Amino acid sequence: MDFITNDGFVIKNSDLTFPQILPKSYAYCSDTLYDETIIDIIKNIDLLYHEATFLSSEKNRANETCHSTAEDAATIAKKANVKKLLIGHFSARYRSSDVLLKEASLVFANTIAAEDGLEIEV
Repeated sequence: MDFITNDGFVIKNSDLTFPQILPKSYAYCSDTLYDETIIDIIKNIDLLYHEATFLSSEKNRANETCHSTAEDAATIAKKANVKKLLIGHFSARYRSSDVLLKEASLVFANTIAAEDGLEIEV
């Protein structure tokens, strides 16, 4: 709403204010099995960190240890319509996160892998 002085001079609201800064959102899901009940809680967030401890070929091991696969993380991200997925909490059995990143990216393209020193602006 514009401001009108006592003598009728109009000062535009846009001259008095800054454009709205939209809030940013982030969720952290780790040490968890695949669980679609979180989808409504994290729907449309800017950044989702989700563990991707195993490849889907190790789904049984993931279930035994209450962890998720890279495919699980990507599926949650896709169903929740998040903007970006950051995967991490990788099993030491993988020498590189590349295979986990590849698996997740096949389901959810905007995926990156956590690494020491990584900084992300949300």
